[in-house]
Amino acid sequence: MTYLLMGCLAFVFLFIFDINKIKTKITILNSMFALGASFIFYASIMLIISTPQDFKVSLWSVVLFSTLSLLSGLFMFYALFGALPFKKTYVQVNHNQVIDTGLYALCRHPGVLGFFFMYFFGFLASGRWIVLVACILWTIMDILHVWIQDVYFFPKMLQGYTTYQQHTPFLVFNSNSVQRCLNTFGK
Repeated sequence: MTYLLMGCLAFVFLFIFDINKIKTKITILNSMFALGASFIFYASIMLIISTPQDFKVSLWSVVLFSTLSLLSGLFMFYALFGALPFKKTYVQVNHNQVIDTGLYALCRHPGVLGFFFMYFFGFLASGRWIVLVACILWTIMDILHVWIQDVYFFPKMLQGYTTYQQHTPFLVFNSNSVQRCLNTFGK
């Protein structure tokens, strides 16, 4: 239970990071993003190593689902750190550029998809029900976090974000957004 709460606390730090970007603009508070990411990373590892396995998972399932979990995590990592300019997004306090190409043409918050599938496949690989609970709870927290960003923060932080909202889906991509993603990937 402690690690589940620690993962939830991570989203509080991410919220503080977002508030800082539009209100206080104190550079040191940008470290809240790293603190939040560290909390959820630590809580994730501890859920796996500190809880007993609830059901047996065959070796081929462990390999398959661990690989899918890793690929989902890499997708999330790329969405957050590869497809966005790192310094402008996470270090500077006055970043105001909308990214609407590549993954961000697919949907406005592609990292959430990678986040969910990373934990879902992690659950299937680990044989631990607590990982499924974390998957559901933390994904709900993540969706709430990006919804708050989408409604309150990004329209104030990023010029043109309202236009971006009109032509790019929130989380669930569609055929038009897939085509835009494919057409603009790498741009």
